[in-house]
Amino acid sequence: MTGFEIFLCVLAGIILLNVILLSIPIHISIHYKDKVFVTIRYLFVKREVLPLGEKKPKKEKKPKKEKEKEEKDKKEEKPKEKKPNPFLKMIKANGFDGMFDVIENLGFVFAKWGGDLLKSVKFDLIEVYATIGTGDAASTAIQYGEMCQKVFPPIGFICSNNLVKKYDIDIQPDFLANSSENELRIDCSLIFRKVFNATVAMSLRALFKVFIKFMINAKKNSSGKNESKKAAKSASEI
Repeated sequence: MTGFEIFLCVLAGIILLNVILLSIPIHISIHYKDKVFVTIRYLFVKREVLPLGEKKPKKEKKPKKEKEKEEKDKKEEKPKEKKPNPFLKMIKANGFDGMFDVIENLGFVFAKWGGDLLKSVKFDLIEVYATIGTGDAASTAIQYGEMCQKVFPPIGFICSNNLVKKYDIDIQPDFLANSSENELRIDCSLIFRKVFNATVAMSLRALFKVFIKFMINAKKNSSGKNESKKAAKSASEI
């Protein structure tokens, strides 16, 4: 085998290895009962993200004299000449309506990206257990209705749009209890390759549907303003 063929084999092996690693699912476990516990597992590596450990000690503050010296040095430094920002020029050329269109289009792009990410999640287990009790029958009934209104619509949306292997929802009012008890458990998996594909698609949508359109409109508006200025100048000279 020649050196070029060896290079191609090594490159193909690296690409294949990356594809395999990106296709292995990341398992996420979320458990809530008084505290939130989040555990992430990838292959044989398992890491607990929440609850967080002890806070690191804060850094010692600098004495006032050193702060005063630093402030004096900053003031003595000569201000650098600021170059005109081309992006700000484009914003001014587009005006308020143009910026509002950009924000609206970006909102659609990110919403589509979020939907693609949610669809790529596979739920192995969803469990919601809640016992509603306040000590008062009327307020217990009201809180029970509010809890059902909060829980069932999103769970129904997930079950209709994602693969859910097992789910169990048990919400009950307890008219004799003086306090409520809630417990939530979610076990899901996510393939990073799908996240990467959705992010690339979102970036391309944002580039072609928002930013390039934004630049073209800015160029048109600035050229139109220049022509109107020239016309007004020629008219004043006449």
